[in-house]
Amino acid sequence: MQKIAYLILVLLWSTTPLAINWSVQGVPYSAALASRFGLAAALALLVLIVCKQKIPASSWPASACAGFATSLAMFCVYWASQTVSSGLVAVLFGLIPLATAGFSWLWLGLKLNRFEMLAIVIGITGLLIIFAEKLNSAGILGVPVVLLAVLIQAAAAVKLKKLAARQSPLAVNAGALSIATVVLGMVCVWQTDVTNLTFPVQSLVAISYLAVFGSVLGFSLYYWLIRECRPISVSFISLITPAMALWMGYSLNGEEVSGSLIWGTACILLGLVVHLLAQRGRG
Repeated sequence: MQKIAYLILVLLWSTTPLAINWSVQGVPYSAALASRFGLAAALALLVLIVCKQKIPASSWPASACAGFATSLAMFCVYWASQTVSSGLVAVLFGLIPLATAGFSWLWLGLKLNRFEMLAIVIGITGLLIIFAEKLNSAGILGVPVVLLAVLIQAAAAVKLKKLAARQSPLAVNAGALSIATVVLGMVCVWQTDVTNLTFPVQSLVAISYLAVFGSVLGFSLYYWLIRECRPISVSFISLITPAMALWMGYSLNGEEVSGSLIWGTACILLGLVVHLLAQRGRG
C-alpha cells in the first residue's frame, strides 16, 4: 500500500507545479488559491461524511499545524508562480528532504553523518547555481519565496510526525483544508475585488484538478505516509518529481530549460541521491 501511495504522490506532485502555473493565468493568484482550497475543503468534508467519520478534538492540533503551514507555503508558491516557471518550483521543492533532515536534527535530535552533511552541501551548491542565473531576471524574488515555502513544508512535516500519530489522515486533511480555506479566503477578500472575478476555462480546469487530486487525494496520502513512515523517507518523493516536472513544463508549457537550470538540478538530485544512500546506510 505504501508503494502505491508513493507512486500516486510522485505523479501528483510532478503535475502540481504546472497546474498551479495554469491556474493563475488570467486570475489573481489569491483568488485561484482560495478557490482551490475552498473546493478541496468541501470535498474533503463530503468524503468524511460518506466514510461516516468526524474530526475528533484530538486531531485538531495536527490539522492546525498542517492548515497554517499549507496556507503560508502555498501562498508563497502561488505568488512566485507569477514569475517562476513550474519546473523551477518543482526543482526547488526537491530540496525538501535536505531541509527535513535539518529540522529533524534540530527538533528530533537526529544525528547527521558526514554523508548527509555532504548531501546538504551539494544541494545548496545546486541552489546557488540556479540562484546565480536568476540575479538578472524578473524572477529573482520568486526563488527565495519558494525556498521559504520549502522550509515551511519541511518544518511542518517533522512536527506532524508527532502530532498526526494515530490520527485519521482523512480527518487531519479535512480539518487542515478547512483552516486553510478560512485563512486564504480572508487573504483573497483583502487583496482582490471578488465581485468582478472571471475564470478562464484553463484556470477552472487547473483549479479543479488541484482541489480534487492535489489537495483532497494528495494531502490525505501525504499525511498517511507521514504517520506510517519517517518524515525523511516521505520527503524522498521529491527525488523523482523535479525531472518529471521540468519535462512537463518544457513540453506542455513551452518553458525554457537553461544550462544553469540543468546543472543546478543535477546537483540537487545528486545531493538527494547521496542523502538517500546515507539513509540506507543507517539501516
